[in-house]
Amino acid sequence: MIITEKNFKLKNDYLGKRYTIRVVNQNFEYKHDEVFNSNKERFAKGGSAYTSWNKYSQYTQTLGFPNWASNYISKIR
Repeated sequence: MIITEKNFKLKNDYLGKRYTIRVVNQNFEYKHDEVFNSNKERFAKGGSAYTSWNKYSQYTQTLGFPNWASNYISKIR
């Protein structure tokens, strides 16, 4: 299933649902679970995204996407 978002977003509610997230206004998409699962250490205690994940159950970036996710990002054709 394709979900349209306004920015890069990883959400606890999306985990395990195999969503493809499409950020149309920034011309990219990614497979949510693939990005999360390959970067789990960032969301665990002591990781760089732990505070956001623990407090809000999500991680977002308004413009573009984090460098650590770049291998999983595709341009929308």
